[in-house]
Amino acid sequence: MNAVTDPRIDLLRAFEEHCFQVAHYLLGNEKDAAAASENALIELFRSHAFAGGSEEERKRLAKEAAIRSALKQAGRRQSAVQ
Repeated sequence: MNAVTDPRIDLLRAFEEHCFQVAHYLLGNEKDAAAASENALIELFRSHAFAGGSEEERKRLAKEAAIRSALKQAGRRQSAVQ
C-alpha cells in the first residue's frame, strides 16, 4: 500500500518523546502523560507556527503544548476523583 504522508508528521515525530517527557514530569504517571502528549501533538499538528518555525521555536511550542495538555489532563483526573 502506498500511503501519502503529511510532512508535518515527520516534524512531530522528532518532538513526540519531548512532549511525553514534559507531561510525565508534570503528571507523574505514564497513562496520563501518554494522553496529554497525544493531545499536545494534535495541537501541534494543527499549528501553522509549529510547521513553519525554526527548530528552537518548535521545541518551545512543543513544551508549551505539553504543559497545557498536562494541566488539562490533571484537571480531568481531579474531576474524575471528586
